[in-house]
Amino acid sequence: MSDYPENNGNGNGNGNGNGDVVGPPSMTITLCIESGVLEPLTLRMVDSLRRFGGRFADLDVIAVTPRLSPPLAPETRRRMEELGIRHLRVSPNTPYAWHGYMNKAEALAAVEANVATEAITWLDSDILLLQEPSELELTPGVDFLASAADAGVIGSHGPTDPNDAFWSRAAAVFGKVADDLPWLQTGDGHRIRFYWNSGVFVYRRETGLGKAYLADCKTFLDRHVAKTHLQLHFMDQVVLGLTALRLGLAWKAIPDSHNFPVCSFLPENYDAAKVAGVEVLHFHDSMDPALWPSLLDTLAAHPHVRAWLTPQGPIAPPRSVSSSLAREALRMVRGARRRAYYAASGFTKVWNPLGA
Repeated sequence: MSDYPENNGNGNGNGNGNGDVVGPPSMTITLCIESGVLEPLTLRMVDSLRRFGGRFADLDVIAVTPRLSPPLAPETRRRMEELGIRHLRVSPNTPYAWHGYMNKAEALAAVEANVATEAITWLDSDILLLQEPSELELTPGVDFLASAADAGVIGSHGPTDPNDAFWSRAAAVFGKVADDLPWLQTGDGHRIRFYWNSGVFVYRRETGLGKAYLADCKTFLDRHVAKTHLQLHFMDQVVLGLTALRLGLAWKAIPDSHNFPVCSFLPENYDAAKVAGVEVLHFHDSMDPALWPSLLDTLAAHPHVRAWLTPQGPIAPPRSVSSSLAREALRMVRGARRRAYYAASGFTKVWNPLGA
């Protein structure tokens, strides 16, 4: 892990500005991996961490497979060993394995019980580290870090917002009313109720946020709080903030430079000037073949990252007929269970521009 030359330059110093050497934070990086597209995404994300993460480059990384999945490809397992990724399999007894974002809560609860670091950081697999993410380090008196990059499609601007009734229901499940929720300022200039993007966040392990988050996600689903597909789809982001509030955590917003989105539904962000100061890039669908050239153009401000990324090409899952058939069977079973849950909640899935 220590033979990445990029970590010896490119502004990723190990000092504090006073000539003192500052070591890595006490932190475990957590993410999910399962058979399919998450394999190359996860490997690419961790590779970027090792190359460009500065003081964070050699942190422990645990990739969790928190539900039934075909075996990872041999090449994936080999690269995980090279990158120093520990693999943890979890087999939870839950009726909600059909909800992909339950993986996040299951993974955090499992890692929380298996590590002793001061902090746990969650990173989605569609993330690239462009340079040292210095703002992801917890400071004294802060328990939780996250960003509110935008209002999304279910954020609420207040009582007149069409989404506010949903936020009132969600808050009530955890003993609060909507007006108890703090206000956040999003990166695109909106004032919204307490709604974090869950692609990147950090918390103090001793708070037990992972275990509480898992319990609260299950409560949200048990109570059928969501009344539309999008409210259900983005459950993990809604519950994350409510859990932090329920636990009374001291929170701090991290800048959008540490969770900056570039994706098909935010085309204005494919701009090298906007990405020049970004440390953590949330690229979403930008490694699909159609968007690949736009992503590379946007990375012009980070030539070392672009030079590393370009020869790898767009993301493609490992080729395996047996794994593909197994994933399709699981998709069909989970789809049936999802539809049954929707029916019990009184709604069906409808198309939306985010592809969710």
